Amino acid sequence: MPDQWRVGELADVSGLTVRTLHHYDDIGLLTPDRTPAGHRVYRREQVERLYRISVLRRFGTPLDEIAAALDDPTWTLDGALRTHLATLEDQVLRMERLLHRLTVVPADGPADEDVCRRLLAVLEDTAVSATEPLRRIAVLVYADLEAAHRHLVDVFGLEAGPLRRDDAGTVVHAEVRTADGVVMLHRVAPEWGLASPAGLGAATGMLVVTVRDVDAHHAAVVARGGTVTFPPADQPYGVREYGALGPEGEPWSFWSPLS
Repeated sequence: MPDQWRVGELADVSGLTVRTLHHYDDIGLLTPDRTPAGHRVYRREQVERLYRISVLRRFGTPLDEIAAALDDPTWTLDGALRTHLATLEDQVLRMERLLHRLTVVPADGPADEDVCRRLLAVLEDTAVSATEPLRRIAVLVYADLEAAHRHLVDVFGLEAGPLRRDDAGTVVHAEVRTADGVVMLHRVAPEWGLASPAGLGAATGMLVVTVRDVDAHHAAVVARGGTVTFPPADQPYGVREYGALGPEGEPWSFWSPLS
């Protein structure tokens, strides 16, 4: 990583325009160093300040109020990251709540009292209460966590999460991710009544994953050597869906909502 950036380089990595960085300099919000030739040069402390500016701008803070916030002696980059993460999490939860409410409003049908009630529910505050369940985390049990992790990433295309190993190097915990959450891979644990589908010869549940283009996902899984149980088909419950077997023979379903 470089220890200094020219204005064009910083614009490229930050997603801002050179004009914006010039404006921040002109109003004294972000003042770079200068080379002997007069070119703007940004160092680590100025990049950190730019992150703080970007966070406050994302929160809707006017430029004339940002300078005072930046001069707060209690501000730390770690604290700002944690605050930013918490704010984004709240925004995501609100959007998911709104998405859920919109999905239960029928696109057509009689304008009866029930429809009006649902429409009004969409407009209600989407804040989440302190005791309300926030997210579900799927937990799947496998005999071979490392092989299962590799299959779910390489064949199904889920995002790789961490692999945790014990002192002997054996994977004892693993995670994969979709855009909206985590799927945890758990070891076989007879003490908790947890067995793998391979050990049972059956599955007591399945995971359904929404994808943007179910036909494209199906083609990719087939190309990667996945086992498909039924091809993509339009279903009467409003989705186009196909089935596949997971790394230890358990059923998975992938679908996209029908337009």
